[in-house]
Amino acid sequence: MSSLFIWGKRSACLLALLMLAPPARPIASAPAAPRFLEEKVGVASVGTPEQRILSAIDHIRSGNLANARATVDALLKEQPNYRLAHLLSGDLYAMRAMPLTTIGAGADSTQAARLEDLRKEAQARISIRLTHAPQTQLPAHLLVFAPQQQYALLIDAEASRIYVFKNVDGVPTYVTEHYATIGKLGSDKFREGDQRTPLGVYFVNNHLSRPYLDKTRGARADLYGIGAWPISFPNELDKSEGRTGSGIWLHGVPANTYARAPWASDGCVALSNEEMLDIAQYIQVGQTPVVIVPKAEWISKVEWQSRRDAALSMVDGWREDWESLKTQPYLSRYAKQFKSDEGQDLARWSSQKASVSASKSWSKIQLDNLSIYASGGPRPHLTTSFTQNYRSNNLDNQMNKRQYWQQEDGIWKIIFEGAAT
Repeated sequence: MSSLFIWGKRSACLLALLMLAPPARPIASAPAAPRFLEEKVGVASVGTPEQRILSAIDHIRSGNLANARATVDALLKEQPNYRLAHLLSGDLYAMRAMPLTTIGAGADSTQAARLEDLRKEAQARISIRLTHAPQTQLPAHLLVFAPQQQYALLIDAEASRIYVFKNVDGVPTYVTEHYATIGKLGSDKFREGDQRTPLGVYFVNNHLSRPYLDKTRGARADLYGIGAWPISFPNELDKSEGRTGSGIWLHGVPANTYARAPWASDGCVALSNEEMLDIAQYIQVGQTPVVIVPKAEWISKVEWQSRRDAALSMVDGWREDWESLKTQPYLSRYAKQFKSDEGQDLARWSSQKASVSASKSWSKIQLDNLSIYASGGPRPHLTTSFTQNYRSNNLDNQMNKRQYWQQEDGIWKIIFEGAAT
């Protein structure tokens, strides 16, 4: 039996442990009472807090309660506000008297909502081990980095996970990852106050330090822990679709807790303070893309290169048609539901572009600092950003531009185009 099969089987058992209904076997076998009168001294597992909480669950599941106790105690000594670790600690004490069928079975049943949140946190942390791929495959969402973009953040809403990738000669290279909290009602934000985290391509556009938050937010500053990094929601496409809201940030957590439940924010993405500080070192304000998807897609390098080449060819084809004054092929690259940043629909846009093209005898168009990122979910898009250098017989200008592409009858077309904000 391969080690991969054994690991998958073990992970599947761990998932069963966390469900509300009792699993096929209890959290630990029912031992004879005298065995627990004098608990053996165990060996604490080492690693990150997440690695150790998972190790403790593994130890409990296998019946190695001494190592589980040592691991939980060491973790709580380092992270005294880690509520999931406290819950496991209570379970370990309860198991001296009786077997438990699920995490938290030995806790006060009047705290049902809190127990459920902690079970969901444990399940989110364990589940990632079943589908983990970022160190062996590439993210389908990070296709083209602009040269100045050193890192990109990818947030998998379903997995409650944030990943950091480095731009290494244009290839997204895995750096690190952490558990993260998203909106109480999930993802795909549409309006102010819907307690959802947005889906799409955004950019970190500010840093609000904790001292600044203390001055401006008072007692509420503690909600954001060590500080906040706002992102550019709503983006240009969101606004054109009538999506509303503001104040979507990456931020820390209050001082009295280590981590929050997977779905607990009002739409922001929250990490433990320690892990938010780790993420912060990779953020370039004004540059770092934050790609939020319902579920991350991991592909081989060969497939990633193919998608990257296709995206680059698509954008260059648009540029070439425009530069060559091929008005009809150029306009055919725009979707029927197209909107410009000035509110023009496809008919008005086409009329204006045809008129402008008729006044040209030649044009030269160069795209610099190009980036291309792909979102997923119910409305998949490609987001392209670039510096456009345009020259013709009667005009010479430069602008930062952003386009959003979506598929129409199986063909990628531009749904929005305008100045990048």
